[in-house]
Amino acid sequence: MQATNYRCPCCGAALVFGSESQQLDCTSCGNSFPLESIEEAAQIQVENTEDRDMRWESPPNGGFETLESAKVRAYRCPGCGAEIIADETTAATECVYCGNPSVMPEALTGVYRPDLVIPFQKSRQEAQAAFRKHCLGKKLLPSGFFDESRVEKITGVYVPFWLFQCDAEADMTYNATRVNIHREGDWEVTQTQHYLVRRGGRVGFRQVPVDGSGKMDDTLMESIEPYDESQARSFAVGYLSGYQAQRHDIDSDACQPRANARIRRSVQELMAGTVIGYASCVPVNTQIKMENASVQQALMPVWLLNTRWRGENYTFAMNGQTGRFIGDLPTDWGKFILWLAGVFLGASGVGYALMYILYSLGVL
Repeated sequence: MQATNYRCPCCGAALVFGSESQQLDCTSCGNSFPLESIEEAAQIQVENTEDRDMRWESPPNGGFETLESAKVRAYRCPGCGAEIIADETTAATECVYCGNPSVMPEALTGVYRPDLVIPFQKSRQEAQAAFRKHCLGKKLLPSGFFDESRVEKITGVYVPFWLFQCDAEADMTYNATRVNIHREGDWEVTQTQHYLVRRGGRVGFRQVPVDGSGKMDDTLMESIEPYDESQARSFAVGYLSGYQAQRHDIDSDACQPRANARIRRSVQELMAGTVIGYASCVPVNTQIKMENASVQQALMPVWLLNTRWRGENYTFAMNGQTGRFIGDLPTDWGKFILWLAGVFLGASGVGYALMYILYSLGVL
């Protein structure tokens, strides 16, 4: 059994039934309340004295789809024990919780294990200095584009490459001309001699690189070449510590057409460079035979900066071995118009000054 008393809802003092008011009177603040109202309020308080936790219903989750689960990997950070979620191609990264470098050697086993690696020879500070120099003196660069927070985002990445080797045997013919112009009396005579020029030879190609990552732009990767493959070392996981790394997601067979095109273009340029002393040279027959082919996979060092400016993506890359830096910068068209107007006004001012001087000298 439980005792009950009535409390004034205004001041909390005890309520007593007043014989004159026929209501419950507060002896402290003097207010009066109908008995029915106080009993109803007391009943409500009794019914709500027990807290009840909300039972949250989660939407059904079927987990990762088969295709998704095949592309996601979970790793345990050795520094803080946090779980690192990465895609299947990630071989090295850093923990987002403690910042420690984390290497996932399981991602580089079997057919994904590189044969060679070119270690980073350019530091993060050198990459940041190269970006600053790249932006320095660009008068049409938007004012808010360059800042130190953007520079801090430069990341060192080992990019997977396939290295193709072969011997190329070439047999090429050209239609070439030599032109001789001379005068015979009142006549100008043009004499054109036509030649059939043939060139042939054998060229050895070693370590022709082709980007094996679908995440990287092939043109961008070719722009920061060449690498000095003579400094490549046998692969070891320790080289990846402190950097990000990706394993290849494009196999060597898919990269062969690009390698073949690069080799053919190099042979054609080399052979055409030997046809000299002619006014024109047009190739009419090209036969390039490749043999003794082999391929290796390697990890190449690249410093990368991906950033957005007014809805556009801008990517900057630096060769982590040689320091070659490339990247397109945005243009502030407002500054460009002002610069163009300044050039026009400056040229107009110089023209008027020149005319005034000539007029003063009596030339005009």
